[in-house]
Amino acid sequence: MPLLRRCNPLARLTPPPPSSHARRLTTFRPGDRVLLRPTKVDRNTTYASPILTKPLNPSHRIDTPRGRIEHNEIVGKGVRDVVRTGVKKSGDGSPSASRNGTEYRLHEVKLEEYVRLTRRLVTPLYPQDVQVIVGLMDLHPEPARWGEDENAGERLEILEAGTGHGTLTLYLSRAIHAANPPMPRHLQAVKTESSEEEADDTAIDAWKSTRRAIIHSVEISAKHSVHAEGVVKGFRHGIYTHNVAFHVDSVTPFIDSQQSSRKNGDQPFLSHAFLDLPGTETHLAAVASALRTDGSLIVFCPSITQIMACLATVKEDSLPLELEKVLELGVNGGTAGREWDLRAVKPRVRQQPDAGAEPSVLGEGGESGVESDMREDSGVDSSPSEKTEQSAKIADDDDGGWEMICRPKVGELVVGGGFLGVFRKHHLLRKQDEVGI
Repeated sequence: MPLLRRCNPLARLTPPPPSSHARRLTTFRPGDRVLLRPTKVDRNTTYASPILTKPLNPSHRIDTPRGRIEHNEIVGKGVRDVVRTGVKKSGDGSPSASRNGTEYRLHEVKLEEYVRLTRRLVTPLYPQDVQVIVGLMDLHPEPARWGEDENAGERLEILEAGTGHGTLTLYLSRAIHAANPPMPRHLQAVKTESSEEEADDTAIDAWKSTRRAIIHSVEISAKHSVHAEGVVKGFRHGIYTHNVAFHVDSVTPFIDSQQSSRKNGDQPFLSHAFLDLPGTETHLAAVASALRTDGSLIVFCPSITQIMACLATVKEDSLPLELEKVLELGVNGGTAGREWDLRAVKPRVRQQPDAGAEPSVLGEGGESGVESDMREDSGVDSSPSEKTEQSAKIADDDDGGWEMICRPKVGELVVGGGFLGVFRKHHLLRKQDEVGI
């Protein structure tokens, strides 16, 4: 066999057979967060909930309703190993009914589980809804190629206004993580220690200047921003922290300060933007000015009327934004969103006193439709001659106002949640030429 290995050059690339003493793939160490799931070996675990630990510390412990677990019992164990709670003592020192304790199986924490189980100050976006939002942005970040200048090409910059709990921040940061060069190991090790003052901030800032993708997470509440930053840092030793720049500010002043501090002045710098905050429509003009052509702007609102207010602002202020779609999100339901038909239409023709036709309206892009009590799918249609006769009896009479069409498209019922309005930045002059302005 050794002779054959010397004769075959590919044999050198073949890994040796696994040893019975091979190290485990994942061994929990101090500083790790662990998910404890109750096993099903007895009836005591039927209603037990999973537990997300704090960063493991040999001197700390976990007090559960079913007993105590020392962090020392977890350190050194591997994924899917089992720990058991100790005998829980009552106030007088006597053993409780849970004499044998409860078994918990150790798991590495997934992102979805982490954002659900971390302490919250505000209601978070649920993971299934966040994945819809990230998917709508259609992100395709690419790392620098071999021999290519790290600063070559446009930087991918995403605005998240309304940091909240930090759920979307983490998912967005994971989506763009591959675009950034790896942080030097010695800087990463120092930054994850409990003492933040020991970090080499100068070296970290130098690394940040080489980033090819960045998320600007803006939150008006300093308390919520600090909490969300802690949530992001707490996931897997802060692996996605340095892709994010946290700002305590309002959206419009933040954009103004960014544009004034950049070399290219008022040139757009955002590839995508997401707004989840009160009074969204008041910030649309600032965001549109900072959004690159064909960049997406996604607004999240609890009510469909708030999406309508955003669309009305776009029309009234002639903002270079086009509404692509409106989706209704569900709560705790595996749905990708029910689509709504939301359009701003302007009355272009009106019915004459002797006309028997229904009033017609002109929507975006010159699309006309008849609004009546008759269902669109009723199968009743007018003949071409009838349509021609009706059109001949209608005169142009534009009153300059916008009307809203707002109705769910045919689909399954979605319970609760909120609404996403997906806008796309277009070239203002080209759009004006298309509509004849």
